[in-house]
Amino acid sequence: MRVTNLIFSYVIGLIFLIGGILFIVFLDDNRYLFGITYIAVGLLLLVGTHMAIRRRMKADRERVEGQ
Repeated sequence: MRVTNLIFSYVIGLIFLIGGILFIVFLDDNRYLFGITYIAVGLLLLVGTHMAIRRRMKADRERVEGQ
């Protein structure tokens, strides 16, 4: 995975997370319907990107040790 892809994934995840929080704080009708959904999507993107980085680093470390 390239660095720009990781940065893009993190930024999109943060946008969804912050947007969900803002929906809960400022929206009057259906605040939890939109807020919790956006927070869940943001967390999914952030955690998924973090796990992908960890898997990639582990695979690279194992490849270097195997040589």
